Amino acid sequence: MGLDLYVGPLTRYHLSDWLTITQQIGAQDGFAVRVIRAQEEDHETDPEVVQHAVREWQQWLGEALGGPVDWPEGATQPYWTDKPDWDGFGAVLLLAAYDERPDLQPSPWEKPDSPREFADAPAYQAASAQPERYITLLSGVEWWLPLGTDPIVIEASRPTGQPTRMGSVDRLAAELCLLAERTGLLAGYDPAELRRGLFTEDPTVEDLARFGLAVMLDLAETAIEHRQPLLLDY
Repeated sequence: MGLDLYVGPLTRYHLSDWLTITQQIGAQDGFAVRVIRAQEEDHETDPEVVQHAVREWQQWLGEALGGPVDWPEGATQPYWTDKPDWDGFGAVLLLAAYDERPDLQPSPWEKPDSPREFADAPAYQAASAQPERYITLLSGVEWWLPLGTDPIVIEASRPTGQPTRMGSVDRLAAELCLLAERTGLLAGYDPAELRRGLFTEDPTVEDLARFGLAVMLDLAETAIEHRQPLLLDY
């Protein structure tokens, strides 16, 4: 089960009117790709009904946060997507955890932590219990929203009712930039080239994090530019 990132209107997301990168490539090559998600949800197919529900949810969230929640919504608005997968995403979280808890980073002669199993890494477990620099990255946030105020991390229901940890997309971008600055992970590299993928048979955690960071930072900046949510999709 893979991990994709989606940037765009919630209306379109909940209508399932979007294609992952893998589906887009499949369509270009003439074959269909079926995506199986961890929690398949029955969804409404009427765009007007879904958009109205999302608007009501925005109003409810704004009242709960005490500020406006009013990014543009619509079934035909554009979206953007890419696929760091669990390797790239997990490696970014591991690097953030190592920066918070360098004492728990495996030494060069120890077995490296698995990015796909980042939650089992001692550094992640310790850092996520009380993160200081990378609060949304290490707190299990799955939805980052274009909010006027920064709630740090909140637990709220999606328009479909599913409880989800959420944060500000501006904070996500700031955390990713800080990680890039403190680790030097992107120094000397072309981010566009990195986003094309890995071309080594045995990538290190740093290699995977470099790819994942380039993908995530690009979409976080896109979400800020267009005032749209950024979501994990799996």
